[in-house]
Amino acid sequence: MIELNEKVTREMNKYLDETTIEEILARNKKMFHFQIMFNKQQMNQEIDVLDLSMRGYNCLKRHGFKTLRDLVNGVETKDDATSKKQLLRLRNLGRNTAEEILMKLFYYQFQILSDEGKRNYMQQIVELNL
Repeated sequence: MIELNEKVTREMNKYLDETTIEEILARNKKMFHFQIMFNKQQMNQEIDVLDLSMRGYNCLKRHGFKTLRDLVNGVETKDDATSKKQLLRLRNLGRNTAEEILMKLFYYQFQILSDEGKRNYMQQIVELNL
């Protein structure tokens, strides 16, 4: 997995009781699940809010991804595919960049929630990744 953001993971861990986000990610290396819960206004934000690397940002822009809506709808999973596999179908987008994009999307989703929302979200992460 991509290198974890220490500040964000520390905050996530405050909302977890018997585990850490690092343990969840390590346990679920191949298939980490999280849900997108952006409202309409958040979905219309530019992908710039994700603070991606130049490589990730340029690749998404080159393929027409301008907003979070474009990204979320563009990596919508089918029964037999993961979001990561969908991203890897984009020309010149490698595994590390796909992981970075998904991790930044996960971090951003967490950061925009209220305190109670963060607590519920992290409990949902635990349940989705048992």
